[in-house]
Amino acid sequence: MHQIFQFLSINESYFLFGLSALSLILLICVFSLSRRLGKANKRRSPQVASAGVEDIAEALAEQSNALTNLQMQLNEVNANQKKLVEAVSKCLQTTGIVRFNAFDDVGGEQSFAFALLDKDDTGVVISSLYGRQDSRVYVKSINRGQCERALSEEERKAISLRNN
Repeated sequence: MHQIFQFLSINESYFLFGLSALSLILLICVFSLSRRLGKANKRRSPQVASAGVEDIAEALAEQSNALTNLQMQLNEVNANQKKLVEAVSKCLQTTGIVRFNAFDDVGGEQSFAFALLDKDDTGVVISSLYGRQDSRVYVKSINRGQCERALSEEERKAISLRNN
């Protein structure tokens, strides 16, 4: 034991220097951590700064409920969007019009065939035949590009046109 005390007294200055250096390093670490903590506190919202653990847990629960509600609303929007896409596919999407002279004694292409179709080529074709003495209008229903009645050349051409 006596040898240990003698060793310590001989090397006392080295121990003091080492402990001083270690204290300085620890002081620098404490200062650095203090600055980081200060920056973190500045970024923290005032509500969280003054709140206790229960308040923070309650705020997190509220945020979780809000996210759940948003997810439900998003699911509703997606379902409605699918319904709208289906409804739009049945709306008028394709039109085609062909003007022509139905009779030899009438010029100016006063007659026409007008096709109104949805995405599946279902709809109607309206034909108007203009003559000097009278005019006639015909409507034929089209189902998936087919008609149960005979179509004129102009009506077939109006159906084949793809003017959106």
